[in-house]
Amino acid sequence: MKRALQPMSMPLSRRSREGDASSAVLGLRHVLRNGWLIAGVACAIASFAIAVALGVKPVYESNILIQITRNAPPSADVQTETPAITEIEILRSRSILAKVVNALHLDIAVEPTLFPVVGAFIARSNPRLSEPGLFGVGGYVWGNEQVRVDTFNVPDALLDQPFNLVVSGPDTYTLSQHEAGIRVHGKVGQRLQASVPSGPLEILVAHIHARPGAAFTLYRSRQGQAVDRLQRSLAIAEKGRLSNVIGVSLQGGRPELVSRILNEIGDQYIQQQTTQKNDEVKNQLVFYDQQVAQAQRRIRELDARLNELLQQHGASDLSEDARILAQQSLVLQAELTAKEQQKIALSGRVGDRHPEMMVVTRHIASIRHDLADIEGRRKGFGAAQQEILAVNRDKLAHSQMSFELLNTRHKLDALMLSNHVNVRVVDRAQVPLQSVTLGLPVMLALACLLGLAGGVGASVLKNAFVRRKHRGAAAWGVRRLAISTQAPLDEGNVAPQDAAPPAAPAASGQGEGAARSPRGEAPATSTQA
Repeated sequence: MKRALQPMSMPLSRRSREGDASSAVLGLRHVLRNGWLIAGVACAIASFAIAVALGVKPVYESNILIQITRNAPPSADVQTETPAITEIEILRSRSILAKVVNALHLDIAVEPTLFPVVGAFIARSNPRLSEPGLFGVGGYVWGNEQVRVDTFNVPDALLDQPFNLVVSGPDTYTLSQHEAGIRVHGKVGQRLQASVPSGPLEILVAHIHARPGAAFTLYRSRQGQAVDRLQRSLAIAEKGRLSNVIGVSLQGGRPELVSRILNEIGDQYIQQQTTQKNDEVKNQLVFYDQQVAQAQRRIRELDARLNELLQQHGASDLSEDARILAQQSLVLQAELTAKEQQKIALSGRVGDRHPEMMVVTRHIASIRHDLADIEGRRKGFGAAQQEILAVNRDKLAHSQMSFELLNTRHKLDALMLSNHVNVRVVDRAQVPLQSVTLGLPVMLALACLLGLAGGVGASVLKNAFVRRKHRGAAAWGVRRLAISTQAPLDEGNVAPQDAAPPAAPAASGQGEGAARSPRGEAPATSTQA
């Protein structure tokens, strides 16, 4: 039985596939039947998307790499010593970015007046100067017009308010603000100062690259706001774990300005590190200068004490004097011994009052007096010599310390002159040539695809609405037909005289006619119970 039924399954599956294919083709025909609707919706959506794509400014990205070299102590933990984290926060700090904002005047925004929708695209595509305005009206620019403003100070009430700058002639301009009633005239390269109702106004236009009639919009924001915007737009991260290499990237609509901002951040960071290192070296130099001065002052005091000791003892070299005294003492000891022997020899022959004996006795007394004097001098020399040795020892120690301090100071001087810091910019920012956003051809293709998808979707929705409407009308006709055919069969059902008799179709064709009747009424023929 299974073998008999198995061949019959093949035609059924083939028929189901053919039915699915035919239904898909039929559905596609129903969708494509609304060609004008698809074309209209597709054109509308594509036109809007193309207008948006033409108005979108391309975004460019550039980056710099900064390397940090730190000599950590041997006892430091490598896992906890992460100088890159500290340097990342320093790079993001206001002390760095505020200097960048001031150097590049990022708190001053100058934007050319462009025609809506297509003006930005045309201006980006035209590298030359253009004739301002649309048929001479409006001041719109269509090319590479630029204005550089170095100073723009306004009262607090006019911060973040638009000012209009119109090139009125060669190297002249007109600055106006309609809401504040400001209208002043200035010249390129000359500082313009004016008094307005809300306070003083100051502007310095450094350069104008535009033809007369070109219009620009100026904004002056607070420095803190410009710094906050720059902080939010910067992406700073360490390249790899514990690599001590920091990457700083920035995105913006002006590629030259993006690279200038990044390079200025690197320069200001290196400058701050150099200044900090020089300040540390200067503090160390002050300390070493004080130590050297103290050591030299102590050496001078020791020299004075040494000279005083030598002057007290009437000698310039106590060691030599002590040696001479020792020799003199030996000579006197020998002479004393000889005189005593002579006295002993004379005592056996003459008396004590003998002139010769008296002479020998006086010689012995004189020699002993000289020996006592020499011994006293030797004892004094010993105490003085000990003090002199102590003074010389202190003098030598302070001389060595002063010499080492001077060597260290010379090294610090060389370090300051070399501007040596432990950070360096490995890669400077280059002017990006390719935008990171989608290109105009890709956006135009996506706009066309989006419009086509929208048109097909509108056609599908229309077909669904029509089918639902037809199904509702058919269901209502069938319901009326069922009511008209069921009413004569009810027992005791007598139609009122003022009402039309219920319909009793004789054939299926009449039922269809009743269902298709615009008013839903029964046919004229009827049967009575």
